[in-house]
Amino acid sequence: MNPGEGRSSGRAPGALLLSALLLCAGCATDRINVERALLGGATDVQRSKGVAEHYLLHCPDAIEVRIRNRPELSKQYVVEATGCIDLGDYGPLRVEGKTLGDIARRIAQESGEPPDDVDVRVTAFRSQYLFLTGQVIGWQRTIPYQGQETVLDLLQRVGGITPAAELRDIYVVRTHLEQNQRPEVFHVDLSAIVLKRDDKTNIRLLPFDQIHVGESRQSQLEKTFPPWLRPIYQTIWDILPNRGQPPPPPRTAPASRWVAGASP
Repeated sequence: MNPGEGRSSGRAPGALLLSALLLCAGCATDRINVERALLGGATDVQRSKGVAEHYLLHCPDAIEVRIRNRPELSKQYVVEATGCIDLGDYGPLRVEGKTLGDIARRIAQESGEPPDDVDVRVTAFRSQYLFLTGQVIGWQRTIPYQGQETVLDLLQRVGGITPAAELRDIYVVRTHLEQNQRPEVFHVDLSAIVLKRDDKTNIRLLPFDQIHVGESRQSQLEKTFPPWLRPIYQTIWDILPNRGQPPPPPRTAPASRWVAGASP
């Protein structure tokens, strides 16, 4: 073997590490700003307008009814399997598939009270769900559906994303199983939503949507290094400038519509 021949077959670990980091480095400032927005939990008033009011009740959701001067009717009710709540002397009242405003008006009609004296709110969301997978806080879980909130509002509600999340690799899968239609896939650019206030991909969610948050290249690369090398890797990564390029744009998908009520 000639001198140096054994070294020609590969590069030094440090050079490999630095080359990979230079290739994959992202913008730390963007990530910090996005994470702050998610942890802040400040839901935009315009985005959230109409979400609670247009929630459709199903069994076994629970609601609280308050009627001025009618304490015997002012209590919590659970939507039964029949789709009704029991109003005592007034009998069963069908509420399944109704909004809170519809239910308040029906209760006012049945009880003979002015509609403005009747207030109804949901106290337990139990009938419909959303499915989160990937790099979200809690890793993988099923959470109650609370109306047509946006993807950003949902991520704020659940506590945000993990440090390993890729801000441009978020998708919503809508299966349409009940409608016997083909599934839809929506791409969500969380970075553009938060940093540029571009809500084109900040779609409103429907019951049983699946939200997947992908893993960043930094996190994937980190797993390839032995534990003793990871602190060095992280130190170098943190001081690198933004030399990486964003991933190629995904295939486009139509934006979801505001099904139940007014446009956001």
